[in-house]
Amino acid sequence: MPTPDYKLTAFRAELLALAEGLAQGLGSDEWTVDPRRIPDWHPCVELVRTEDRARVLIQQERLRPDRWGVHGTLPDSSTYYYRHDLTGGNITVTRAKTPAQVARDVQRRLLPDLDAAVAEMSRRQHQHLTDVHEVTAVASRLKAVPLTTGQPPGEANRRNGEDTTRTLSWNQGPGTSWSSPHAVVKVQRSQFGGVEITCSHLTPDMAEAVLRALTTSLPATAQAA
Repeated sequence: MPTPDYKLTAFRAELLALAEGLAQGLGSDEWTVDPRRIPDWHPCVELVRTEDRARVLIQQERLRPDRWGVHGTLPDSSTYYYRHDLTGGNITVTRAKTPAQVARDVQRRLLPDLDAAVAEMSRRQHQHLTDVHEVTAVASRLKAVPLTTGQPPGEANRRNGEDTTRTLSWNQGPGTSWSSPHAVVKVQRSQFGGVEITCSHLTPDMAEAVLRALTTSLPATAQAA
């Protein structure tokens, strides 16, 4: 049976008052109430942190209507593969508590988990961008080898986080095609850090060309070593 309008209106008002009080308790300069998130179906409300757009969502527990469920949420703009297996924390509090009491619970029991998840997500994002830069730099050197073919990552690759791998091919000579025997070099992020280069079917001349391309901009002392 649908909830009567007058009860839903009162519930929404209670939820909004809690959110506004919680924002005050957490610091009104740091947290604001998102007015978009009080839907008619299973009402909930969100607080947004100004600094990083992390969120705290509040809603009534489905099986325990006398309690609020409070959930930490990572920033909306974060890409899914940065967020994989991370949780912003979840707690429940009794509806009998004041907004100030709920704010203390959130600070003590929820924000440490949310902050840790945001920090880990930022670390993954920074590492991914570093990996992309390093792989791109190595692939650019290798493309100086004659008869090199290979496409840069497309939009779908970047969107799915698959832009840390580049595959380049060297055909065996003029007039050959993709079905002809050719050498392949795969440049990708290494699980141990840095860039991993895998070569297949290289002739001695191609191996020498790969080494020249990789060492052409290294300092003379490094080349001598």
